[in-house]
Amino acid sequence: MLDTDWHEIVKTHRPLLLLKPDQIIFFPTNGEIDNKQQVLSDSKTFFVNAVAHELFTPITAMIGLIEIAKEGERVQEVLCKIEKHLNRMQRIIEQLVLLSKIEQEQYSPEIVHINLGKLVKDILNEYQSKVEQKKIRVSVDVTTTMKTDQEAFKIVLRNLISNAIKYSHEGGIVRIFSQQRFLVIQDEGVGVPETELKNITARFYRATNARTFSGAGLGLAIVKHILRRIDICWAIHSQVNVGTKVFIEIPQRNQSLAGE
Repeated sequence: MLDTDWHEIVKTHRPLLLLKPDQIIFFPTNGEIDNKQQVLSDSKTFFVNAVAHELFTPITAMIGLIEIAKEGERVQEVLCKIEKHLNRMQRIIEQLVLLSKIEQEQYSPEIVHINLGKLVKDILNEYQSKVEQKKIRVSVDVTTTMKTDQEAFKIVLRNLISNAIKYSHEGGIVRIFSQQRFLVIQDEGVGVPETELKNITARFYRATNARTFSGAGLGLAIVKHILRRIDICWAIHSQVNVGTKVFIEIPQRNQSLAGE
């Protein structure tokens, strides 16, 4: 059964994907996930494409930059660009390793008390250059605290906030705020087609209208697995060219880890 708060979200936000630790509910359709074999086939296809784009492209770029450095031209600038590409590749590999650990039950979260407002602002600082580049206005109104695994939850927020920035239109608005017992991350970007919403947490799956954006299709898969392990419900409401709104439950009481 859904509690009252989730009923309100379901009633006012459609189409919406609600993910609980033990189930997935999709509104307004019947909640069934698309054929498992088809999702798996799509995931394999997008895995190849993602690796080719996300790893081979920076490698090619670095080879070209090294050739420039050999000529003794703009060496410091070239080294900074190479470092940026290496950091990007490192993040992709770290996410792959993390996802593998979570799926193999090798991930052991550590619950601590965290200040959500501070955590959100710290993460936003990491994307300040991208925010400025796209002229995005970011509004933050979060004063909530909660107990959870800080490092795991930081990965969750980093993926969701970076998505909100990435898929926002230039000059758009990203709002991050607490509402009742939810943390909400809202953008006014490209959105997700209703028919594809139920698949977007599959590894390497990318919505058809998002394939021109960089990304490996791992972010929401990692978010799903982490929140499942720390027993937190979440929901995604999205409409094409309207935007996406993500609700993350802030538990009302201390909860033990799933499986403990």
